[in-house]
Amino acid sequence: MSAPIVLDRLIVEASSRSRAEIGFTIRAGHKKRWLDHDLPLALFEKALRDIDAVAEVRFQGWGDPLANPDILAMLAAAKHAGARTVLATDGVRLADEHASALTRDDIDVVVLPLAGLMEDANFRRRGTSLYAALAAIDRLTAVKAVHDSKLPQIEVRYALTRTGLEQGELEALPRFLAGLGVGAVHVRPLSYATGPETEYDALVPADQDAFDALAARLRAAAEEAAGLGLRLDSRLVHGGLTRFRCPDRPASTLFIAADGAVSPCALRNVPVADPASYRFHGATLPFPRDVRGNLHVDALPAVWNAPEYREFRYCHDTDTPPEGCAGCWRSFWVDVA
Repeated sequence: MSAPIVLDRLIVEASSRSRAEIGFTIRAGHKKRWLDHDLPLALFEKALRDIDAVAEVRFQGWGDPLANPDILAMLAAAKHAGARTVLATDGVRLADEHASALTRDDIDVVVLPLAGLMEDANFRRRGTSLYAALAAIDRLTAVKAVHDSKLPQIEVRYALTRTGLEQGELEALPRFLAGLGVGAVHVRPLSYATGPETEYDALVPADQDAFDALAARLRAAAEEAAGLGLRLDSRLVHGGLTRFRCPDRPASTLFIAADGAVSPCALRNVPVADPASYRFHGATLPFPRDVRGNLHVDALPAVWNAPEYREFRYCHDTDTPPEGCAGCWRSFWVDVA
């Protein structure tokens, strides 16, 4: 008997195309073998029809969703399906037409990245610009004001690096964002490196004392942010802790890549030709490859109901690491604030 496809979250990589060239982004470390794709609108619409219920559709992946010429139609379709609709973009391509459409269609959230509070910090991961992110926030805020709209909510994902921590950026972050129209900031310390040359900037506490010290600074930042009317949450990888619980909830989440491939999560389908690896906690690890099917040739219900995939989801439901998941750095994430 086929199980219905009921999802907490559908993650859609509308495009794997990205402008990131150097620094500590994944594409930067593998740009010569990066695979550029745009997900066809018709393929996305068919997948949406095959899903029985989905609480949230999140347009996020290894590229910028706005690189797909059909992204506005995809966003509108997700919202029309009744899902909370989220767009994560670097903001470089966000123009007036995008801001107007996002407001008109009541897209719930737009998430923009910050790699640092100064442009030179962002330059180290070229393709992510502080100025572009701030300009996108300003553009969205202006359009929302014209239409007297509360949507989309504007959120920021801040990548905390060791350098940024040493320069006091964590403590400066709430005041930096206050008054800009941002409602929430998600602090995610850099937990992996694309290679040895960027490994210094990774923040993975090796023991409980180091974890507690950094967690205290994160909680203090959350308290200050709350006083400024800004919600701040954070996660931190505990390198010395043995545990398994995936924060991506693969039992109720699907990742559709820009080439139509279906995977349990984005980390298990990075669009780079093999072999490819990253650095985590002093070790070099290969990127896992876990493709359960491709929508160009496979129907989504058939992919979802395959016995091996059902067993995989059951393992995650019972916090039992399936093959390929046990050593994943994301399973070491801990919610801090």
